[in-house]
Amino acid sequence: MLRLFMALGLVLGIIAAVLVAWAHHLPGAMRPDRDASQSRLIVNATLLDPATERLQADGHVLVIDGRIEAVGTGALPVRPEGVAVIDVGGRVLMPGLVDVHVHIFDETELAAGLAHGVTTVRNMGGFPFHLPLARRIERGEVFGPRLLTTGPILNEVGGRNGNALHEAVAGAAEARAAVRRQYAAGFRHLKLYSNLSRESFAAIREEAAVLGMTMSGHPVEGTEADPVDFAASLEAGFATLEHTESIVWYALSDAMDPEGVRRLAEQVAASGTMVDPTLVVHENLARIVETRGAHITRPAMAGYNPVIAGFEQENFEFWAQYPHDDRSRMQAFYVAVTGALHEAGVPLTVGTDSGVMVTPHGVSTVREIELLVDAGLTPMEAIRAATLNGAEALGLEGEVGCLARGCAADLVLVAADPTRDVSALYMIDAVMRDGRWLDRDTLLALEAAGHHPSVLRSWWRLGQHTLAIR
Repeated sequence: MLRLFMALGLVLGIIAAVLVAWAHHLPGAMRPDRDASQSRLIVNATLLDPATERLQADGHVLVIDGRIEAVGTGALPVRPEGVAVIDVGGRVLMPGLVDVHVHIFDETELAAGLAHGVTTVRNMGGFPFHLPLARRIERGEVFGPRLLTTGPILNEVGGRNGNALHEAVAGAAEARAAVRRQYAAGFRHLKLYSNLSRESFAAIREEAAVLGMTMSGHPVEGTEADPVDFAASLEAGFATLEHTESIVWYALSDAMDPEGVRRLAEQVAASGTMVDPTLVVHENLARIVETRGAHITRPAMAGYNPVIAGFEQENFEFWAQYPHDDRSRMQAFYVAVTGALHEAGVPLTVGTDSGVMVTPHGVSTVREIELLVDAGLTPMEAIRAATLNGAEALGLEGEVGCLARGCAADLVLVAADPTRDVSALYMIDAVMRDGRWLDRDTLLALEAAGHHPSVLRSWWRLGQHTLAIR
């Protein structure tokens, strides 16, 4: 019997070792050359600095060990021995894009983002693998955007908008315990969902303040029996309030009332709350309705995680057969409300909900920037939302989203001027990530890697997450 148990233990150990090795097996394009230089002198660039909102020709950027050492125009700085020169032929060099709302279920989804110039992301629903993955990226073991993550999404037991992937709590004691568990696991950011009860919401706020954790999320509506006023979410100190759609739904009941929109915009502006509109995810929903489902299989969906698509199939079918034509009308309204928020002085970020609801990584970030321009922002203001504002929302001011000495060398090279037409951002010529230069061929390889999420790995991560939140 002892031998049987020993043999069984050996088999289980081998299986576990194989699973660990397999979980870390990634496409070759996602494995950096650890010995590659993180120092470069980039010359003959047109510098796009969102802080000054200017373009400057004849620019240069000296990068040493993954950080910007010098940036300017005219005479070149002294180049240390061995530092290679890259002449970019007058093309536009700007900070990498920051997407503050994505959902990562597999590493390859990060490759898709990086291939489109997204160099920093915040994952909005933490799984056990996210924090170790962020450390692997930071150590240069995996190519991907800088990764921040919230903990598992917090929602109330029995909430109308519940989801099997949410960490559901029932009242203040469970809410406090959930926050402490997430902190102990290493998470420092919380995501709150809409149907938290008044008691749970208050407890989460208090515990987060004690532990020094940030909060972001949907406007908290409370329960049907005890709704929470919209103002409570504005007073909670959220790093970002998510989704124009959710704000309008709860604050205005979707009423297309110009005076109500004006008052709402002023209320949000007075609170100082930063808003992450995520217009692109509702646009995709509207397109599903318009096309009777054809939008689900468009070419941009090549890298969409099939496991998540399976979970969402019932939702897809519902919207593909939706009998009303109001989604496009509501999309136009959400874009207009976002413009009103901006006009009132509400700071906006770029977030996409990429990874869910037929919203693929990378390309959706650029589409969100376009939608901000549709809302009334200038191209430069939309770029600022996708760089400096995102950095501020994530507590990374002076680290990312900037083009100045001391900033991380996360840069994007674009052939055309995106301050004239932000669609220029769809064609990225090169990306610098942490000082590593990724040319067009490398970006194409990363994009190809992004088309192949691992089904087995995704199921394994979902299983780990389910066990962690139960």
